[in-house]
Amino acid sequence: MQRLVYIFLVFCVLFSCTPDGRRAPDVSGISVNVPVVRLEDEMMACKSEADVRAFLARHPGFRQSFLGADSVGTDALVGQVYQLVTNAAIRNLYNETRAAFGDFADVKADFADAFRHVKYYYPDFKIPKIQTTISGLGTLSKGQDLLVTDSLIVVSLDFYIGPKASFVPDVPAYVQRRYRKEFIVPSVVLLLSQRYNRTPPADQSLLTEMVYYGKAFEFARDVQPDLPDSLATVIFSGEQLRETEANREVVWAHFVKEKLLYETSHFKKIKYIGERPYTAEIGAKCPGAIGRWLGWEIVKKYRREHPDVSLPELMADARIQRIFEESRYKGK
Repeated sequence: MQRLVYIFLVFCVLFSCTPDGRRAPDVSGISVNVPVVRLEDEMMACKSEADVRAFLARHPGFRQSFLGADSVGTDALVGQVYQLVTNAAIRNLYNETRAAFGDFADVKADFADAFRHVKYYYPDFKIPKIQTTISGLGTLSKGQDLLVTDSLIVVSLDFYIGPKASFVPDVPAYVQRRYRKEFIVPSVVLLLSQRYNRTPPADQSLLTEMVYYGKAFEFARDVQPDLPDSLATVIFSGEQLRETEANREVVWAHFVKEKLLYETSHFKKIKYIGERPYTAEIGAKCPGAIGRWLGWEIVKKYRREHPDVSLPELMADARIQRIFEESRYKGK
C-alpha cells in the first residue's frame, strides 16, 4: 500500500492535470530566456529616410526575411517605411498598439511557457529571437502577419490589437476572430510545429494532409497544455468544436460515403482542408477546414491506442497510412 502511495505521489510531481484531464509534464525546472526586441518603437522614432536606412541596417533579419528587401530593393523599402512612419493614421494605429500590448510581458510569459514545453520534448530546441513591429496591416510585409524561422519570430502587432482598433485586417469574419492578442503564441506554435512534422512527400492524398494537420494540433496541445482547444487550434471556435464533436459520426459518414480519404484532386481537397465559413458539402453548421479537425480526431485516437508513443515520435512518424489504420478510427 505504501508503495502505491509513493508511486502516485511521484506521478503527481512529474505530471499535472490540465482542465480537460490530459497529463502535462512539470516544466518548472526548465530555464528559458525569451529575448524580445520592440522594433515598432525604434521604427516609429525615425525622423528621416536616413534614420530609416540606419534602422533597417541594424536589423538585417527583419529587413530581409519579414520585409523582403531582396525583392523590393533597399532604396524602395526605405521610402515605403518612411511613408509609413510619417502617416498620421499609422501613428494612431501605433499608439493603439502600445495601449493594447503595454510592455508585452503577458505575451512574453506565454511564449516562455510554450518554449519550456517544447524544450521538454525537444531538449536541443533553440529559442528564437522575437521581434515585434507594425507593418501597416501588411502594407510593408506583403500581407504577412507573422514570420517564424529557426532563429527569428516576427509579430506584426497591429494585426492583433482586436476588434476595437481603428483599422482591422481586411479578412473574412471567420478569420478576423483570431486576430486578437491571445492568439499570437498559439499561431506561432502551430507554425513552429512544421519543423518537426513529417509526412511522405510522394503521398498527395487528403488523408495525408488531414493527419499532418492533426499532428500539428496535437503538438500545439502538448506544448500549451493549459489552453482551451479553441485557442490551441486557432481556427476553430469553442462552439464549432462542441457542435462538431456532437456530430462526428455525420462527418465521418460523409468522408466514407464520398470516398474522400485517398482523394488527390487539389480542387476537392481544398474544400475540406482550406479555410471557409462552413463546409457546405456537409452542412451549414459544419465549420470550414473540417478535414483538419478529422485528422486531429484520427491522431488523438491513435495516441489513445498507443499511449507509449511520445510527441517527438508521433511528429517524426511519416507513416500516415499506418497511423490511420492503427488508430482504428470509425467516427465514434
